[in-house]
Amino acid sequence: MRPEQHALEESFYRECARLLIVVHTYKPWIGRPPNRWNNRHPGNGRFPGFGTIRLYAPNHIHVSLRQPVVLNRVCRSLEEVYDLLRRLELKTPKQ
Repeated sequence: MRPEQHALEESFYRECARLLIVVHTYKPWIGRPPNRWNNRHPGNGRFPGFGTIRLYAPNHIHVSLRQPVVLNRVCRSLEEVYDLLRRLELKTPKQ
């Protein structure tokens, strides 16, 4: 994976975490591309308590959330995902 792709993924997941008001730690894939025998490590795109958001390509993003509403959708742009997350009724965590 190219460095600019890592940067795109990291900034995308960081913005999703900010909109969901949750912590997300990006783990870049280092080494050969994943295949049947060396699978991806879990983590990127997982948002504890909410669900998953997977960036397969900039025009193919799967959003599967359990909270605050059940939502399963494929979005065609990063901005579409951001708009979708902005419309959710999120409460800030208690301090």
